[in-house]
Amino acid sequence: MSEIIINGSSFVLLVKNMEQTVQFYSDLGFKYEVIGDKVLHHHVSRGKLTLILVEAKEEDEVKPISSRYEEQYFDVFCYTNAVDLIAREIMEKNITIVREPNYTNHWSEFTFRDLNGYQITVGGDIVNKELIS
Repeated sequence: MSEIIINGSSFVLLVKNMEQTVQFYSDLGFKYEVIGDKVLHHHVSRGKLTLILVEAKEEDEVKPISSRYEEQYFDVFCYTNAVDLIAREIMEKNITIVREPNYTNHWSEFTFRDLNGYQITVGGDIVNKELIS
């Protein structure tokens, strides 16, 4: 019997302004595409992460879970082999960092907030091992 492997995932995010959100993620190196005929799906993708964006009819509909429950510090969790490099990209763009990068031998991560209030945590390994304290 063959092992079933799931090779990626997509998250659906309700957003306040499609154009601004697409620009935000495009500035972070995400590719943008519109998929579908009858129902259009706005995708932003980087590597194996795809965010499917849906524009809210009313701005107050956008309520990330991280904004409602303090202990839930992320809405989307991404895995990478270069937490330090992505953290540097985010910091260079002056995007809000919610949880500062924590670099260790076993697991490194940090969390940033997008313009809709979603908190994105990036976790995994780092490239520059000199950052480990």
